[in-house]
Amino acid sequence: MDEITIVAEQRTALGKKTGALRRSGITPFHLYGPTMASESLQADTQTMVHVLNEAGLTTPLTVKVGGQEHFVMVQHIQVHPITSHLLHVDMIAISRDQRVRAAVPLHFEGEALAAREEGAQVVEDHHEIELEALALEMPNLITIDISGMDQPDSAIRAGTVALPANVTLVTDPDMVLVRIGHRRGSDIDEGIEVAEQAAVADVARGETPAEAPAEAAPAEGKSEEPSA
Repeated sequence: MDEITIVAEQRTALGKKTGALRRSGITPFHLYGPTMASESLQADTQTMVHVLNEAGLTTPLTVKVGGQEHFVMVQHIQVHPITSHLLHVDMIAISRDQRVRAAVPLHFEGEALAAREEGAQVVEDHHEIELEALALEMPNLITIDISGMDQPDSAIRAGTVALPANVTLVTDPDMVLVRIGHRRGSDIDEGIEVAEQAAVADVARGETPAEAPAEAAPAEGKSEEPSA
């Protein structure tokens, strides 16, 4: 994949003046990093939208401003809450040999056989996981095949997801990403609910679910009479 590049200019319109800047088709953005002073920049809005659609929050890009080039990653994208128009972007300058962390989107594919049962359904609990990698090796999407979910209690956890070489998982490996759920009122759901209620009742009596009630001990000072 070719590296993504955007040409920017130094920005002089600050504060409330950025509203007029946006109306003229220009998007303000900030560029900062551990080895540079923060810079207020601007770029053509259509170009910026195109670049953001390509890069998202996981793919690095190059910002050209004046005679300098900065290798960066997008940190934050601000859009209007009603119109969804692009308002502002934050970018951070990084080194090409620096390992970075990013929240990478998940794509679930295939059919979970267990979801064919009456009352069963696929429940997607999370739609991204946090990964660490060199910026140019960070995947922009992780695909998970759910066709192996063939049991009523099937689940896929973050630690079982296959990752590209040199990419490491930051998310808790025990976090459930997708599972088989059961709609209220289904036979499986009712069976699970009955089992849970029985377990709660056992605990309330001071028993564990697998523990049989202990025989009552004889009262102090009394001995048990042998049976005739």
